Amino acid sequence: MRTFTLLFIAFFWHAGLQAQQYMTRDGVVEFYSSTPVEDIEAVNNQTTALLTAEGKFAFRVPILGFRFERALMEEHFNENYLESTTYPNGTFEGHIPGFDETHRDGNWHEVLAYGTLVIHGFAVEREIPSKLKWNGEAWEIESTFTIPPAAHAIEIPKIVAKKIAEEIEVKVRATLSPRS
Repeated sequence: MRTFTLLFIAFFWHAGLQAQQYMTRDGVVEFYSSTPVEDIEAVNNQTTALLTAEGKFAFRVPILGFRFERALMEEHFNENYLESTTYPNGTFEGHIPGFDETHRDGNWHEVLAYGTLVIHGFAVEREIPSKLKWNGEAWEIESTFTIPPAAHAIEIPKIVAKKIAEEIEVKVRATLSPRS
């Protein structure tokens, strides 16, 4: 945790010497698992994100920040599946190729975010389709993608395997304002 925080700060401090930065501390990450047996949803509105004018980015999602409809689901998620005391954050760091001033036209632009997604301590290189728009004051970012728990060594016990989808749908929404 400490190492990630120091790298996170160093990366963006260095990037900040070169260009404007945009940030949020209240980005929203939702996930949805749908099976014939049960639907599971959770929301986290504690996501921190940084973006530079060159298109470098970093997202940090505190795992304990996810809220479920039922407390027991939240407890199982944190203790049995994501082991959130051992792996307190999910992260995604990388870049958006071709990101530049032409994207500041007020229109939605479809982009690909390339980077390393770390969940449950397992890093996976990802290419995540996203949309972004400059609203005149801040960058609005939206993305929908899937995560297979198996790719991040998240073990699902056979007794509940039919209740949890093999691929979890994830939605991200964030508005990143200029950092002063």
